[in-house]
Amino acid sequence: MLTPSTQTNDITELSVSAWFYRNRAIAGFDNPARSLYVAVRELVENSLDACEEACVLPEITVLLRCQDEGPKDDIMTQGPEIFELVVKDNGIGMKRKTVPLLLGKMLTGTKFTHRQSRGTFGLGGSLALLYGQVTTQKPIEIVTGQIGEPFGHQVKMRLDIENNRPVILDEHEVAKSEDERGTMVTFSLQGDWLRSKRRIIEYFAQTAIIVPYASLLFETPDAGIIRYDRVIHASPKPTVAARPHPKGIDVEMLRRMISMTRAKTLKSFLTTTFQRVGNTKASEFLAFAHLDSERQPNSLTMDELLRVMKSIESYDGFLPPSANSLSPVGEEILLAGVERLAPELATFRQRPPCVHEGHPFIVETGVAYGGSLNAGATVVRFANRIPLLYDERSDVSYRVVRDLNLKNYGLSHEDPLTFIIHICSTRIPYKTVGKEYIADVDVVRREIELGFKDCLRDLSEKLRRRNRTQKSSKRETRLTSYYMFIAETLSKATGRDIRLDRLLREGGDAE
Repeated sequence: MLTPSTQTNDITELSVSAWFYRNRAIAGFDNPARSLYVAVRELVENSLDACEEACVLPEITVLLRCQDEGPKDDIMTQGPEIFELVVKDNGIGMKRKTVPLLLGKMLTGTKFTHRQSRGTFGLGGSLALLYGQVTTQKPIEIVTGQIGEPFGHQVKMRLDIENNRPVILDEHEVAKSEDERGTMVTFSLQGDWLRSKRRIIEYFAQTAIIVPYASLLFETPDAGIIRYDRVIHASPKPTVAARPHPKGIDVEMLRRMISMTRAKTLKSFLTTTFQRVGNTKASEFLAFAHLDSERQPNSLTMDELLRVMKSIESYDGFLPPSANSLSPVGEEILLAGVERLAPELATFRQRPPCVHEGHPFIVETGVAYGGSLNAGATVVRFANRIPLLYDERSDVSYRVVRDLNLKNYGLSHEDPLTFIIHICSTRIPYKTVGKEYIADVDVVRREIELGFKDCLRDLSEKLRRRNRTQKSSKRETRLTSYYMFIAETLSKATGRDIRLDRLLREGGDAE
């Protein structure tokens, strides 16, 4: 039994930011190498989302500079160092009052809706800034502006970790043209460039595949310039927010929805709160749950809420959630992106929409073969247009590729093959907060497997046609060489000039 003094002196409360500061490893900030990669990725993803929200072709610039003092030859040494990271975009920009909240307060953002977006938890950007502050104690600087405004805003701030709030150090307006927009974030962090270099460069290479409509510029700490110009001017349709589906909620969410609704009856509550629930379907469900359709939603007791939830789980009459809110990449864009790998052949398939836990998802698969690809089957993974680089062997798509019987398609795992998988959804079934691999969910595994098999059948047919063409060409070449030999032999034997085209014509007539 706790004494009163123990209760008052030993019980403490952590803010959200303080908790993530102590447990930042679960989001990928577990060592300087991976932390540098995750920080770059999170800021670039925020910029790409901002550009697509503004319906503009992205222009992303990333500068990573080493700040450690010392002789130039000694700067890029093995081990952690202090870097300055600058990420600039031409996205929608931010209003002055939202800047501290969006970047300086954990679990505050625009991602907590039923909408497809790169961000999922509202943590990535803020956690990268938090990591930078705790490893360097340097402030964060944000310059942002929106189109149509004659000036932008420059904000310098720190994070109050214990209270999960931003602390503004300085702010002022900056001049800009009215058609200029975007955001630039600058902060310092500890990192290990030599250990993270390969991952970060690979991240930009794979981002250029999934967003070939973006222009990417990355200036590395060792004075290198990595540039990917856009190769296509078409972009996927913008994503839209969707109402939740009845199959994707729980009792607590149902209780909150009822507490916030303005609907006067249970029937109107169902039709205005959930997607694909019309008057007829609402009446059928309420009859199934033995509830009066004219009853006020806030009059339901907790026992009745539990009964409603059980009825939702057992009722099979709801239509599947709509996939209109999703924005798959599309075959044209994927093909333009994969052309950067310079394969000999490539084929893509988009699977029909499916549902997992009340959330729609679409799987897009592709298989590239030959050309500049290295020998051996590799898997390139994307989720909501995010490259997934870590924990490959834990991902469901890797397991699907491992189990494929490629001999059925005239191929083997040693051939130069690259499998491309992209899944888009309002809720990706990630296994970790770090968003590095997708869970082995049965319905997701089935869609990936069917998509790859469709691609392999198409690729196998293309390879057979190519092989037939090559065999025919080789046969023609051999016959031509044989006829040339015959023509030369006859010319020498008869002393006459026997031309090859005449010999071929007479040979054809003879046949």
